[in-house]
Amino acid sequence: MLDIDRTLRKIVSNLWFEWNADCHLLFRSVSPYVWGLFRRNLYRFLKIQDENPYLYRRRLAELLVDKGFLNLCEKVDQSFKSYIQPAETLISRNYPDLVGRTVAYFSMEYGIDILKTYSGGLGILSGDHLRGSSDIGLKMVGIGLFYLHGYYEQEVMSDGTMNVIYESVLPPRKPVRDFLPLEMAKRAGTNEDLVVEVPMKDRTVKARVWRARMGRNDLLLLDSNLRENRVHDRHITRRLYASQKHHEEERRRRLEQEMLLGVGGVRALEEAGYEPSVYHLNEGHVAFAAIEVMRLLMRKHSISFEVARAKSAQIIGFTTHTPVPEGNERFEEKLARDYLGSYLSSFLRQEEQEVIFNSARNRERMFDMTKLALLLAGSFRNGVSLSHGDVCRRMWGYAWANSDPEGKGVPIGSITNAVHLPYWQKPLLRQMIEARGGLEHVSEIEDEKIWFLHLEFKAKLIEKVRERLADQLLREKVDSQLIYERTHDLLDLDSFMIGFARRFADYKRVTMFLEDQERLFQFLERSFKKYGKPIHILYAGKPHPNNLAGIKRIQEIFQISGRLAERSKERGFRSQLVFIQNYDIDLARYLTAGVDIWLNNPIRPYEASGTSGMKAGMNGVLNVSVPDGWVPEGIRHGINGWLFGKGDAHSADQDRDELFKLLEGTILPLYFDRGAQRKSSSRTANHAMKGDSANGSAYSSKWAVMMKESIRTIAHQFNTDRMLTEYIEKMYLPALRSGVENSVLSKRARVV
Repeated sequence: MLDIDRTLRKIVSNLWFEWNADCHLLFRSVSPYVWGLFRRNLYRFLKIQDENPYLYRRRLAELLVDKGFLNLCEKVDQSFKSYIQPAETLISRNYPDLVGRTVAYFSMEYGIDILKTYSGGLGILSGDHLRGSSDIGLKMVGIGLFYLHGYYEQEVMSDGTMNVIYESVLPPRKPVRDFLPLEMAKRAGTNEDLVVEVPMKDRTVKARVWRARMGRNDLLLLDSNLRENRVHDRHITRRLYASQKHHEEERRRRLEQEMLLGVGGVRALEEAGYEPSVYHLNEGHVAFAAIEVMRLLMRKHSISFEVARAKSAQIIGFTTHTPVPEGNERFEEKLARDYLGSYLSSFLRQEEQEVIFNSARNRERMFDMTKLALLLAGSFRNGVSLSHGDVCRRMWGYAWANSDPEGKGVPIGSITNAVHLPYWQKPLLRQMIEARGGLEHVSEIEDEKIWFLHLEFKAKLIEKVRERLADQLLREKVDSQLIYERTHDLLDLDSFMIGFARRFADYKRVTMFLEDQERLFQFLERSFKKYGKPIHILYAGKPHPNNLAGIKRIQEIFQISGRLAERSKERGFRSQLVFIQNYDIDLARYLTAGVDIWLNNPIRPYEASGTSGMKAGMNGVLNVSVPDGWVPEGIRHGINGWLFGKGDAHSADQDRDELFKLLEGTILPLYFDRGAQRKSSSRTANHAMKGDSANGSAYSSKWAVMMKESIRTIAHQFNTDRMLTEYIEKMYLPALRSGVENSVLSKRARVV
């Protein structure tokens, strides 16, 4: 019993459990009911057992006589041990110079489900970056903030009214360790809890440092909620992207967060005993880290500001993630001077401080964090797709006084984003691929197996959407019988599902597909009467709390949904338009595997990369997209997805027309070409059919072929192994070598 208990506790103390399917099978065996409640936080799962020791001990006693459970427990234990202490990794095999070297990775947000430390693509990418680096043996430590309330929870009422709810990740006055797998970081060489101090304006702000284990790597999260701080400062880390009601108040809070993360993050690394060889800054929010690295080198090596500036640039890389103005942080210069004054004057002369402000000053005379990061980073600077790299060179050439309209000679490259395959690809699909011999043999999987496995994923998605609707109706105190009726009338397994889920930013053109309502309704009616199957359109996404236009889009979706319901009832066809509340990692995993096509129609060139379509594609969901971001690199029209539209600011009517023609003339005929018949009754197919009819054994072989090609090509090209290999060769190794050559770094890594 003690061995099993110790194994379970060891596993839940490391976020590795998030991307290991066998872990979830193991904990589900302990208690299916409690696993259902806490499957997203296995750490809390065990804490619940601690609150019921008698029942837990009895359950373990039952499991001790279950050979299957013992075998699974042994398998998970061995998997964890071999993962944490591997005989060989990609890094030890291909990049021995990086063995023992640490990359410090700075980001405002991280896509970790149980911590609510993310709002959108930047956080999802950062979480995948840490998970992927752990897999390949790249020693990386992430630095972020511990947000007590995280990003907001989205409540949407039946009339489309959206409520912004901030819920604490902890109950009031409860210790962190009772709810989250975090531990206090210690000051190097001591057992003293690490607290860092950051000068801001006329005061010093303190922050404790939490540490999460992510596989072989660490994530440090700074938390200002300390009694030693004044109340205002305790709230610095209260919310991700603090959305204060007053603009000036919001700007001050954001600047405070970014100073704490940048300056405090570098200090936390040093005081905890990490010795980074490379600093990777993600988005301008973290630019202050570059200034603190300079200060650190000036102190350690007794060198001047100019020398430190040049040397620090060699070990700092910077990735900009969006061309959208709202994503490129800017402050009034007076505000920046007020907050930075005491900090900068502690180690820089006045003329040296002006170099910092000149580096940050943009064309509008604002203190621009992206421009500051671009000029203080010298190892490698990059956009996050080939097209975004081109946009960046044109957009930021002025920072180097480069006036070439095409941005030729501007020192910004590109590395296209990717996703962490074990985290996002469905385990059953991965098992099917591995059983066939790997990605290169996906095409050999029988068409029917792919088709009916997808039906299983679709059935799970329908369950999840019905659960979300039931939760919404419960809050509205709707009668339980009516809840049952409404949820069981929601969606059909044997249908064509269109998915659109992402942040509701203006450039995403969220409702473009819906704006010609009469054409939309006619299209849905014609399709139902032609194929005898409904088309369902699923939307999910959160606007920024202050984005009134994004909030209005949600109301429009609900209004159009209501009109569609009336129209379909009058005209005798079935089709549904559904908005699913509170888009998060959990829902994204169901959507990106369960819909049939993934719709994407941004205004070019504002989609720097995007990764939701990658997740969909590697799960066999076909992309239908405007050619922006990663899409031109990954989607081949008619082979593994489809392209449409110009994506211009004024081309919505033309793009929508192209989309309707593509759907009606190409996509739907291919999907509903059910000439193939299932030869055998597989477990997967039977499971998918449970409780819902899916037209027996008919399926579209041609559609299945495209699904397999989507899985093969996108999983091969857009996985974190490929992305990290590019970062190693373009940013991390060059930074390491420059640092060693210029005596910034020691020639040998310190063994910890």
